[in-house]
Amino acid sequence: MADDNDKQTAVPDTANDVNGNLPRKIKVGFIFLSLVPVAIFLMVQTVAEMPFFLMAIVDVYKGAVATTVSDPTDVTQNLIGIFNERYALYSYFAYAVLGIVVFGIWYYKGFVKPNPRVKLNRIFGVKSIIAAFGMAIGFYFAINAVLILIGMLFPQVIENYNSTMEAVGLGTDPVLTIVYAILLGPVIEELVFRGVVFSFLEKAGIKPGIIIGVTGLLFGLVHIYPIQVVYAAALGTFLGFMRYKYRSILITIVAHMLLNLMGTYGEMALNRFDPSNGILLIAGGVGLVVIVFVIVLINGDKNTFRSADTKKEDIS
Repeated sequence: MADDNDKQTAVPDTANDVNGNLPRKIKVGFIFLSLVPVAIFLMVQTVAEMPFFLMAIVDVYKGAVATTVSDPTDVTQNLIGIFNERYALYSYFAYAVLGIVVFGIWYYKGFVKPNPRVKLNRIFGVKSIIAAFGMAIGFYFAINAVLILIGMLFPQVIENYNSTMEAVGLGTDPVLTIVYAILLGPVIEELVFRGVVFSFLEKAGIKPGIIIGVTGLLFGLVHIYPIQVVYAAALGTFLGFMRYKYRSILITIVAHMLLNLMGTYGEMALNRFDPSNGILLIAGGVGLVVIVFVIVLINGDKNTFRSADTKKEDIS
């Protein structure tokens, strides 16, 4: 839940709300506070990785002793390789569980419990469910098409990207991959970015469009790899739009899970048909049309939040 929407809309807090002449009052402290969850999010990842990284170090040490390898470069590369191959997925799993506990308590205690809730039938209606599926399908094919274009123009970039994605350890255990990538990963990321960060920025009194853009950008930046930064920022911005309109992270969690499901198994389905790049580029264009359709659909949904509505329940 974000801040108290009734307070924001029913009770003007600046002269700008009354006569439109003065700028709105921005609470700078909440802007700085909105960066704290991102720092803690990265810290939780690091803490969760450390025991597994130590295990990889032990494995490298044993191997180095057995093969008399002493070159620091070889040892470092070996360490990264062993961590990614044997332990990365387990560290992701541990970080997601730890993060869900930390941010779940923070979000609930700080923003959900103190405020009114949105009823589930206002969050999960026919249009919102269609929007969640449409977002997942549209973004999957659009992102796939963008990657193909990058591969055509800058083959080395996409080669490096694919190598990086193959080395991160996802897929080494099919069950944990499903649990992490499709279930736990979306929950922790939505709690952090569309939950706590978004809510702090709302408390700061920033315009909704800026909040949506900032949370999308922050979501993109934590993905680090340049290609991922771009499409994750676009995805985060769209999820922020859904979060604002439906006043809930529940619908964004569902949409995020559906997209990760498409990303995890969509490639396998495509490989069966082995479509040409031309067909995939056309599919990407269709995906963009679907995304636009979803935006129109959400804007036309009577259950969504409108700034002029002073009686709508807050968020969940």
